[in-house]
Amino acid sequence: MKNLSTALATPTEAGGEPRIRSVFRTARGRYKRLEGAVEFYAPALAAAFNSRRQEVDDDDAPPPSTLSPTGFPALETILWPHREPNLADSARHITESMRPLVTRLRSLIPALVPTEAQTIEIARLEIARVSTLGISGFDAPGTHDSMREGAQAFEGVRELVSVAGPGFWGDFARERRAVDSTFKRAQAYLEANTDFDTFDRLTFITHYAQPAATALDALRRAGRTTAIRIPRAWRFDAPSVYSVGAFNSVAYAPTTAPASSHELVELGARLFFDQSLSGTGTRSCASCHNPAQAFTDGLGKARSINPNGPPVARNTPTLINAAIQPAQFADERSATLEDQVLEVLRSPAEMSSSAEHAAATLGASASYVALFARAFGDTPANAVTPLHVRQALAAYVRTLVSLDSRFDRAVRGDTNALSVEERRGFTIFMGKAACGTCHFAPLFSGNTPPLYMSSDVEVIGTPVSPRTPALLDADSGRAAIDRLPTHLRAFKTPSLRNVALTAPYMHNGAFRTLDDVLLFYDAGGGAGAGARIANQTLSADSLHLSATERRAIVAFLGALTDTAGLSTAGARGTP
Repeated sequence: MKNLSTALATPTEAGGEPRIRSVFRTARGRYKRLEGAVEFYAPALAAAFNSRRQEVDDDDAPPPSTLSPTGFPALETILWPHREPNLADSARHITESMRPLVTRLRSLIPALVPTEAQTIEIARLEIARVSTLGISGFDAPGTHDSMREGAQAFEGVRELVSVAGPGFWGDFARERRAVDSTFKRAQAYLEANTDFDTFDRLTFITHYAQPAATALDALRRAGRTTAIRIPRAWRFDAPSVYSVGAFNSVAYAPTTAPASSHELVELGARLFFDQSLSGTGTRSCASCHNPAQAFTDGLGKARSINPNGPPVARNTPTLINAAIQPAQFADERSATLEDQVLEVLRSPAEMSSSAEHAAATLGASASYVALFARAFGDTPANAVTPLHVRQALAAYVRTLVSLDSRFDRAVRGDTNALSVEERRGFTIFMGKAACGTCHFAPLFSGNTPPLYMSSDVEVIGTPVSPRTPALLDADSGRAAIDRLPTHLRAFKTPSLRNVALTAPYMHNGAFRTLDDVLLFYDAGGGAGAGARIANQTLSADSLHLSATERRAIVAFLGALTDTAGLSTAGARGTP
């Protein structure tokens, strides 16, 4: 921080770049080498140093009232793309606020003595962080230094593993050499290919990040190091977030959820297609979440179950991969699928029913009573309850996880699974178009890697119609739930998997095609179109995407289609 403060008094380097920018890059590069350890041992300190959003360092503190970045990102916003007129005062204020962070960091690092398992986990998380957030420019939207910073992150964890190696894995020299060499290769590739817009993300993942993750896991297994088992969506024994079976479909299930079984899932599937759960007996879950349409309905908004009743408020989202989202609904008002079922059943526009009504109706059927008793291991008299109805439906939805698209096969090594245009689309998606800074690979949702514990809401200024881009939709979004002014018109970032099948788009179904969506983003969202929206989280600047680039992105999005085995899943009649 002292160097940053000194740089404020020295206008430029010999090459003409403002000295403060040069010193900033050096300081954040040094932080990146420590990032893995800081994120693991002191996540609140890591957030204070390098968060794009204001964080809360106290469980009992009120939520943040602004979306302002802190630490390095706060400095970046005043240094790039154009320096603010009051640069010195603003930068001095930020650097002074970071001084205590440096003091804490200096006292933390020397005291750390990672165990074998912690060393592996720190490196494993950092590989994932670089190969998801890093290559998208999430940390460096202004500087576009993502590749350089990724190289510094790899260097830091490589040094950590090499220092720990002889003590922890002395008998596994071959495995240690493989880790060191793959990490060095990844670092070298990032250092040699620094152009943000043209960086080949697919090549980096398949030829560098994946081999590094595989080598690290091989070392863990050879040394019989017990992996750290922290409950999260990314499985503790999956080498990479891009690995087969990397995600756990029950990660966000409540602790009261029964263990999945064939009987429970079969029961949930039957309930999903049973119209008797609705208050009118005319609608099932599948009426709006149609398996043949990727569990959507193809409508801007579903029709109300009661023609003279209230309308359905929002577009019907797909249920594919809903199980690996930490919150449900566009406003994230439900934390679990069981709670989502409760909300949908009692919605007067959607099902006009309740869990109690559904249980009473089903309890009158002897065959359903027998199915519930078998699924829950209960007596017939106690088997059909409102909670069991919700749990059975949630258990079925948790089977609707599909992560084997052509993109998945490509990042696992079959690079011919994507066409040249689709590969270019992925590069643009993760680079120039900045889509990957909100739709995080590989889930392509707002579920934030590598911990996958939260999903941000975003304010993009969705219009009523693309024909009137400056006329904002009136839906207050997340603000109606948490009452935060900064969340007015904020909505969950949806998954883009199977997005080619789930038109129309946005919470209100405003856009009919993916190109319409890209044109909206390219123009800077609602604010870019002239709407008065002070809290928009999407940049109002144009992305300057050409028609060819938009077509490439759409082509790539088509490679995320994967509904094999799900299109007719559970389509059974009432017993």
